[in-house]
Amino acid sequence: MHPIKRAFLVVVFSLGTVGGFASGFAHLGHCAQHHEARRHAFENRVSDICTRSAHRVYDERGERTASVEDVTRVSE
Repeated sequence: MHPIKRAFLVVVFSLGTVGGFASGFAHLGHCAQHHEARRHAFENRVSDICTRSAHRVYDERGERTASVEDVTRVSE
């Protein structure tokens, strides 16, 4: 392989490697900023699913005394 062509390829691949790592680290930093909001939304969704499931079981047994709206108003 011609020495100039080889040197050009080494430079191009080196720049690509450095750029790829920089892009990856920037993406990780961006994801860390939004992690708390996503976790909070996930926890809210899980608690909503659990609450609805419990209410369905209580409805089947005839033991439920409060509606979902009553529980939501109290927790807000």
